[in-house]
Amino acid sequence: MEFEEMKKIWDTQNGQAMYAIDETALHNRVIKKKNKARRTADLTEKIFIGANLFAATLVLVPSIIKDKFSITGTLMMVLMYITAGFILYIRNKRLKTQDNFDSSMVGDLDNAIATADYQVKFSKTSRFYLFSVVLLTLGSLLESGAAWWVILLVTIFFAVTYMAARWEHRTFYVSQKKDIRAMRDKIISMENEEPEDKFDQQV
Repeated sequence: MEFEEMKKIWDTQNGQAMYAIDETALHNRVIKKKNKARRTADLTEKIFIGANLFAATLVLVPSIIKDKFSITGTLMMVLMYITAGFILYIRNKRLKTQDNFDSSMVGDLDNAIATADYQVKFSKTSRFYLFSVVLLTLGSLLESGAAWWVILLVTIFFAVTYMAARWEHRTFYVSQKKDIRAMRDKIISMENEEPEDKFDQQV
């Protein structure tokens, strides 16, 4: 049952039993929102940690085998290992604090909003991180004397990646956060209306 449908029933039904069923269904929907936000954050963190470790190792292993370390390649490798470690740190911090909310409908929504806000900030920061990777990659290509068309292709690839990340940020993460906030505002509004409705029934 969609949120708007449950709200209509909430507004029109007078029976206590019906009200309890609506509240339970609504709370279950809130919990689904919370769990979805957590899964999104969890998957994003794991992808970034894995990608950075993999990419950094791809730079490290050939450098060790050839016994040749370029300045830009080394900087990029160090940056990626540090980034993976930092993401692991903030992930552990998020996991330790994600249950520090009231075990209520509004508490679960606040929990979901906090996770969604974390995801929005993470996504935004990752786009700035992409710029540093682009600069170091292009620097490495120039340092190794790569052909101009290779540099052009890499530049186009990163440009497309950035636009895709920006689209994903707005379409999924920001939209998810707005959706959860809107749901919280409606529930708060419904709870504020409830005492007045009961008072009117008694009168």
